[in-house]
Amino acid sequence: MLEAIRERAQGWIARIILGLIAVAFALWGVDWYFQGGGKEPTVATVGSSDISQRDFFEALKQQRDALGLKNNPSAELDKALRKQVVEQLIDVQLLTQASQAAGFSVSKAQLDAYLGGVELFQENGKFSQARLDAFLKSRGWSQQKLVQMVQQDMLLRQLQFAYGEGALASNTSSAQLAKLLSQQREVNEIIYDSKAFLNLIKIDDQAVEQAYNAQKQDYALPAQVRVQYLVLSQDAIKGQIQVSEASARQNYEASKARYQQAESRRASHILIQAGPDANSKAAAKAKAEKVLQEVKAKPARFAELAKQYSDDPGSAARGGDLGNFTRDMMVKPFADAAFQMKAGEISGLIETQFGYHIIRLDGIREGALVPFDQVKAEIMRELQGQEAARKFAEMAERFSNLVYEQPESLEPAAREFKLKIEESGWLSAGRAEPAILGNPRLIEALFSNDSLAKRQNTEAIEVAPNILVAARVLEHRPASTRPLVEVAAAIRLKLQAETAKKKAVEAGQQALQAAQNGQVPGGLSAPMTLSRMRPLNLPPTAVRAIFKADASKLPAWVGVETAEGYRLYRINRMIEGELPAEQVQQMRRDLQRLTAQTEMRAYLDGLKERFKVEVNQGALAEKTE
Repeated sequence: MLEAIRERAQGWIARIILGLIAVAFALWGVDWYFQGGGKEPTVATVGSSDISQRDFFEALKQQRDALGLKNNPSAELDKALRKQVVEQLIDVQLLTQASQAAGFSVSKAQLDAYLGGVELFQENGKFSQARLDAFLKSRGWSQQKLVQMVQQDMLLRQLQFAYGEGALASNTSSAQLAKLLSQQREVNEIIYDSKAFLNLIKIDDQAVEQAYNAQKQDYALPAQVRVQYLVLSQDAIKGQIQVSEASARQNYEASKARYQQAESRRASHILIQAGPDANSKAAAKAKAEKVLQEVKAKPARFAELAKQYSDDPGSAARGGDLGNFTRDMMVKPFADAAFQMKAGEISGLIETQFGYHIIRLDGIREGALVPFDQVKAEIMRELQGQEAARKFAEMAERFSNLVYEQPESLEPAAREFKLKIEESGWLSAGRAEPAILGNPRLIEALFSNDSLAKRQNTEAIEVAPNILVAARVLEHRPASTRPLVEVAAAIRLKLQAETAKKKAVEAGQQALQAAQNGQVPGGLSAPMTLSRMRPLNLPPTAVRAIFKADASKLPAWVGVETAEGYRLYRINRMIEGELPAEQVQQMRRDLQRLTAQTEMRAYLDGLKERFKVEVNQGALAEKTE
C-alpha cells in the first residue's frame, strides 16, 4: 500500500482506482446489452445470463486496439489479455444483475438529461434530434436500444458511486502514512554487477548440450506455411463507389422528417425537492410558495435565488439554467408548462415526481429543417455504405463460388474481381502477419489435408466483419526442433550470464556478512539521502530493503539481489520528515479510493458466490476476433 500511495502522491502513475469495471458501451459496444448470442458458444455463464463468444472477441479486439496491439501479441500477453477481458465482462454482468436485484432504477428525466448533454448529439451547443438520428442510423441502432444501453451504464455507475463515496480513511491512518512516506534514510551503496564476472566464466560444450537436452521444448518450431491469398472487403468496395449530389439530395427530399429539428425551449428553474410522504410534500410546497413570492417580487434576482434555494445541484450553480431542450427531454408536467409559456414569463408552481418547480422561460427556438448542405456529406457517406454493403453481398457469393469451383488457383477470382494476389511470410497457429491471416478458421483450413497435400484453395472465410479471405499453400514446414548448432551460441551466453550473476550474488552476500561482523568493504559510494516518495534511481527491491531494515541501531547493513547482480547498503542515519497539509489530505483521499477498491473487489467476490459463474476455457481460446 505504501508504494501505491507513493506513486499516487508523486503523480508518476495516473491510476483510476475504481476502474474495476470498464464502461461497457465504450469498451465493447451496445450489442452486448441486447443480444444473448443466439446458439453461438458462450465464454462464460453468470447466473442466468450468458456472455457470448462474439461479445468476448469484440471486447478483446477493442481492448487490443486501445492498447495499440495492432499485430498478434505474444502468447503470454494474449493469454493475460483474454483473462482480463473475460473478468471485466463477468464483473459488469455481476453488477448488472446485482443492481437489478437491489431495485436500482434510472428515471426518464435522468436519461433525457444525459442524452441531451452528449456533445456528439449537439449542434451549436444545443441538442439536435437530427444528429442523434444520424448517429443511430449509421450504426443500425434504434433509439430504444441506445436508451437501454445508457440506462444500463447509469445503473452500474450508481453501484460504483456508492462504493467510491462510502469508503472511509481516518486522519490517524493518513498521518501515520505521511510520517512513513516522508521519512528519509542516508545510505552508501556498493554494486556487485554480474558483468564484472562474465570474462571469468567458461562454459564447455558438454554443459551447452546438457542445457539443450533439458529444455528442448524451448526450441520447438510449430508447423508453418507460406501462402498466396486474396482479400475481398466491403471497405475496399466502398472506396470505389461514387455518390452524386443529386442522389444525396433525392434521399434528403424523401427523408425530410429525419432532418427536422424539433421545437426547443431554453429555461431556468428552481426546484424544491419533496419526499414521498404527505408531510414532506406539504412542507416542500409551503417552502416553494414562499420562494415563488420572492421570485415574483424580484424577478431580476431569479439566478441568485436559484443558487440560494434550488435543490437541483446541476443547474443551481448556473443560476437554474437548464439550457435548450425539446419536449420529450423533460417529464410531462414540466414540458407541458414550459411549452405553453412565453419568453420571459415565470410560471407558478409546477409539480413533478421530483418536487415543485418554478420555471422561467428564457427563449424559444422554432422547429426547423436542417439545411441540405449541413447533412450532405453525411448522406453521401450513408449511401456509399449502403451501396458497398449491397455490392459486397453480391460479390461475396460469387467470390466464394469461384475459389471453391476452381480450387487449383486463385487467378480466376483475382481477374474477375480485380484483386491482387498477395504472398505471406511463414505463418503458424498464433503467429501471422498480416493479422487477418491468423484467424483460427483460416489457419485450420490452411493446415488441412486438402491445403497441404493437394495445394487447393481454402474456402472463402470471413476473418473479420465484411472481410473474406481465400488462400492456398505455397510451402509447408512440418513441426520440428531447432538443431543444437543453431542455438548453441545463445545457450552458451545464457549459461554465462546465469553463472556470472550467481557469482555476483555470492560476492555481495559474503561482503554483507563481513560488514555485519565489523569489516567495512571497499568501494562504498558517496552518501545518498532517499525516501519512499523520492527513491532516487534505486531499484524498488532495494528501496523496500532499506526501509524495512531496523534503524534503531546505526549504522546498519542490508543487501538485496537485483536483476544485474547484488547491491549492498550501509544505512547511516534516519531523518524524520513532514508532508504539507494538502499532501496529507490527498493521501487520505487516496486511502479512501484504495479502501473502495478493496470493498468493491470483496463485493464482486461475494456476488460470484451468489450468482454462479462458469467460464468455458475452450470457447475463450478457440479463435481470435
